[in-house]
Amino acid sequence: MRLGLIAERFIDKDLDFNFAQMTHWLRKSKGEAYDLLCFGESFAQGFDGLSWNHEEDLKIALHKDDQRICRLAQTAREFQTGIAFGYIEREGQHLYSSYLVLSDQGEQLCNFRRLSPGWKEPIANSDTYLEGKTYDTFQLKDKTFGIAICGDLWHDDLLENFQKQKSDLLLWPLYINYKAKEWEEQEKAAYAERAGMLKRPVLMINSLSAPPNQAFGGAYLFDEGKIKAELAMGESGILTIEI
Repeated sequence: MRLGLIAERFIDKDLDFNFAQMTHWLRKSKGEAYDLLCFGESFAQGFDGLSWNHEEDLKIALHKDDQRICRLAQTAREFQTGIAFGYIEREGQHLYSSYLVLSDQGEQLCNFRRLSPGWKEPIANSDTYLEGKTYDTFQLKDKTFGIAICGDLWHDDLLENFQKQKSDLLLWPLYINYKAKEWEEQEKAAYAERAGMLKRPVLMINSLSAPPNQAFGGAYLFDEGKIKAELAMGESGILTIEI
């Protein structure tokens, strides 16, 4: 199985640009036999794409069968490549930070909702900005994948449930904005150690964004508490993982 972890730039609130980025990578990877291309947390709207005004945020959030997502699914089917990305999901009046996985046939394999509350500001209404409750998995070829979004692995109670999950590996899309020096000298090892507590490979995908909360990308394969492969922070690119 061939996976592509893509550290790419998004623009907050610019869905046209962000979906074009994903379409670009589907086209760029044509003929390279990727089974799944994976983008970061909240990639579709950008991590700071919400205003925390509920009525305004409903307008930018997407139902999982939104036309934009359906067009992306058609492109995935056209290029015979699966794609996974974070987005702000709308279900009725409720909003979630979710991660959607589309197969190479454009089918929705999994729609995981972030379990931890760190994606939202304190002013967010807890009755409408919600977290998920289930530890969903999906099957790709002969492997079972789990998903955790960003802070999900930093809550001990949630981590315990992920440790019990029956999966072969775990996707970890997130948004972190450490400076390169801080990441290399301190945080990278801490993330590897935390991921190692799952006793299975963990694939981390970060994005790039503009100031003031600038993220610098990076993609990593963690296993046994160690870094087995990496795309260093700094520029957009793809880390290829063979499973």
